[in-house]
Amino acid sequence: MTNKTSKNIRICCFVALAFCLFWAVSMVANFIVNVFGNNAVIHPVDWSQNTFVKVFIVFCYVAGTIAMIGMCVKVVFNTLKGLRENIAFPRSNEKLMFWIALADFVYLFGRADFPLLWEENVVLQLSHTNFVSPFFLLFFAFMYKVAADAVEENKLTI
Repeated sequence: MTNKTSKNIRICCFVALAFCLFWAVSMVANFIVNVFGNNAVIHPVDWSQNTFVKVFIVFCYVAGTIAMIGMCVKVVFNTLKGLRENIAFPRSNEKLMFWIALADFVYLFGRADFPLLWEENVVLQLSHTNFVSPFFLLFFAFMYKVAADAVEENKLTI
């Protein structure tokens, strides 16, 4: 791997960490404003009706976001560690990629149903948009696995 490629990957890793930090801050702000906000534009959530479903929606949103951010940060650190060892596709990221796809599905489920917190008749929804990015993340997870296998096989071939 060339120094320029390694440098570009490092830059992308630091940008990804900055995005993860921004995402975490915006998620907390969004959560506080939308769930606990009490102004004229946003109606407070009525927790006395359909409490279980509303708590489940909030849990999916928060847990999915925290899991996504945590796993993305772990992938970045694994990648930076791999670069120090001159490994482009660290094996430690393989399983994380698949878990990220699952966490993305949970996050999207919670985010898509977030408006139901303010409705009286709560029915959980699942649409095609909940499956698009998890599908692509699964696809890239398999591609990452193929690339990691190829790099490992290439190292063994002399």
